Amino acid sequence: MIYDFLYEESWIVETVLTEYQTLRKRGLNREKSISEIFTEYQNELVDEDDKDYLFISVAIALCLQKELTEQIRSAALESVNKLKKNSINHIQQSKYEKLIRYISDEKTGPEAVYKSRKKYDPEWKTGDTFIHAFSQPTAMKMGLDGWYAVLRKVGEYMDQEGHYIQLVYITICSADSIPKTDEELQALGCLRMMEHDCGWDYLAQLYFKNKTDEDRWQLHKIGSFPNAGNPADATMEDPVVSMPFSGVIHRNSSMLAYEDRICQMLKSNGINKNEVIWKGF
Repeated sequence: MIYDFLYEESWIVETVLTEYQTLRKRGLNREKSISEIFTEYQNELVDEDDKDYLFISVAIALCLQKELTEQIRSAALESVNKLKKNSINHIQQSKYEKLIRYISDEKTGPEAVYKSRKKYDPEWKTGDTFIHAFSQPTAMKMGLDGWYAVLRKVGEYMDQEGHYIQLVYITICSADSIPKTDEELQALGCLRMMEHDCGWDYLAQLYFKNKTDEDRWQLHKIGSFPNAGNPADATMEDPVVSMPFSGVIHRNSSMLAYEDRICQMLKSNGINKNEVIWKGF
């Protein structure tokens, strides 16, 4: 492609091209998508070196979708000409010339039509709590037959693709200690995910593709406990990099991946209030 050489000059180019498409697929219109990018890259926008690549990247993103605007074209051409002028390499100057012709020749156009697929929202509320009876071989080997995984929603976020990501704290309980109150759930403690900044991350993230996918997780709601509290030694957790859990990975399988992940975390890190009980696993 005419603009491929820019990838080696600035990291901004590839990321902006990807992000623009992602924003449009999420349902944002052209104007809002451009605005979101300029907001996200506000530091680059005021940097003398980066801002030219930002303008050029947005223009290319619009050209690729046949929805270039005259305002973006003008800003991009000014930036390309500036880079060409400052270049002392004749081969590089030739590449800039081709890029100038590419952006100049592109016709301005209306917004492209994106078919936006509605994302599935399980509509869990903060505090909603679910249990799942352990059934996988790994759990049985750890002596968890007759025990339950307990998942409590503590938040959510929307990823770059527009998917609803559920954030949960996880613990385990025996059949005779299924919590009925906030206090009982809090007393069970929380499963540690990963050590971080002299403390622990406890957040786990779940994503359901659709209602059928959610059902295959075999989760049963037992109530809502929004006041069950947070672990005392929890660090400042980042939802985006929290521990990902999966359900059935293969369509023709009945293996629940998140059971194995819970067992792995339990064996490695324990539960903040009961780690001595599980140390032997």
